[in-house]
Amino acid sequence: MAGHGSHKALPEWLHNRQTKGTDVSEDFAGCCSMTPDLVKRLGLVKELEGHTGCVNCIQWNSNGRLLASGSDDKTVIVWDGLVGRRMARVETPHEGNIFSVVWMPGADDQLVGTGAGDCRVCILNVETGATVKSVIGHQGRVKRLTTAPDSPGVVWSGGEDGLVRQWDLRERWSMDSSNVLVNLTHHAGRGAEVKCVSICPSRSELIAVGANDPFVRVFDRRMITCSRLDPSAIPDTECGAVAYFVPGHLPGVEAAFHRKLRPLTSTYITYNKDGTELLCNLGGEQIYLYDKFAMYSTSAPINLAVIQNCDKRQVPANNGLKNGQSRTAFKNLPADVEALKLQANSEFEAQDYSKAVYLYNQAISHHATPHPILCGNRAAALMKRKWDGDIYAAFRDCLSALFLDPGHIKAHLRLAQCLTELDWLPEATKCLDNFKLKHPEHK
Repeated sequence: MAGHGSHKALPEWLHNRQTKGTDVSEDFAGCCSMTPDLVKRLGLVKELEGHTGCVNCIQWNSNGRLLASGSDDKTVIVWDGLVGRRMARVETPHEGNIFSVVWMPGADDQLVGTGAGDCRVCILNVETGATVKSVIGHQGRVKRLTTAPDSPGVVWSGGEDGLVRQWDLRERWSMDSSNVLVNLTHHAGRGAEVKCVSICPSRSELIAVGANDPFVRVFDRRMITCSRLDPSAIPDTECGAVAYFVPGHLPGVEAAFHRKLRPLTSTYITYNKDGTELLCNLGGEQIYLYDKFAMYSTSAPINLAVIQNCDKRQVPANNGLKNGQSRTAFKNLPADVEALKLQANSEFEAQDYSKAVYLYNQAISHHATPHPILCGNRAAALMKRKWDGDIYAAFRDCLSALFLDPGHIKAHLRLAQCLTELDWLPEATKCLDNFKLKHPEHK
């Protein structure tokens, strides 16, 4: 098979690409650029040795040839990533561990930016070793830098003082610069810390901000005027985020995770190259992939990854429950999908719930569109496995199954159980009342 979920052989894909060109180029790239067989063949090619401390950050340049790395030894090393050869080693002005390194756009791979635990942001010339810019720009550790390809000479920094600042090589840099883009303490409270930032590649006006909570906030730079840091300033409620992403089961449970010594923190976020998806590593829990177009979707039964405003703590009263109507008549599953489903059923009966979830995932991927039986069965496996986030994932599967088939009795009952385990008791009660109305024979 050419790719995961693809029913075309590679020669057929190649023929289509040659004859149809750009009409199928995106599909070809999606199915053939990374396949399960390719992932299985991945192995260690080279170990790059040169730092004397922990390596905290790496970044490829735009053409994928050069690799920059930053370390606790307070140096930056530039490598030829294809042959594994060290090209340059730059001593930096940093007095703390380097947490972030980025290539500066528009500088012909001569300049890199660094952020470190000494609250400092630096711009370094990797060819000469010179420090081009250096400023103590935050009152907390600088955890992440980000750049935009269409903004040469500009870098954004996120620090544990709760600030996102915009630095331009053409301007004078100082702590008093009028370059505060986001002051998260105005939105999320005095204890807010910025842990990571990322610019959307396809819409560089959008900047995603991860913090020491489970929410990812997306701001539109066109709606914000950079300002000087003023602790006494009244928060500007008009400069809030344009989107908030969070797994639906996590709002309101932050304190419980703190008691388990597992604080929820977005330790890393990044967009894909098209800017259509946002990946978030949520420390203390799981890794999540958000679809940035989900906020505009009206076709799905739920959209609990997007909320109106987490900083105002406005959570939908019904937690996303809707009375869906069946949209299509479902035919029997194709033979290959049915075979995967039966394998998954066998693993479920054998109580190997992780294998069952894996096989149901494969079946859903091969089917290409959601199916109520597959969604309902995967929900059952997730409810048995009970990893972090599994109950919430099962809840979403049950909603999908009911949206596709409102008469799916098992999905309805599993939905009530998920709501109960998520401690959404009013919704669980409504769900059971709705079940009694729909299925009086099962009272």
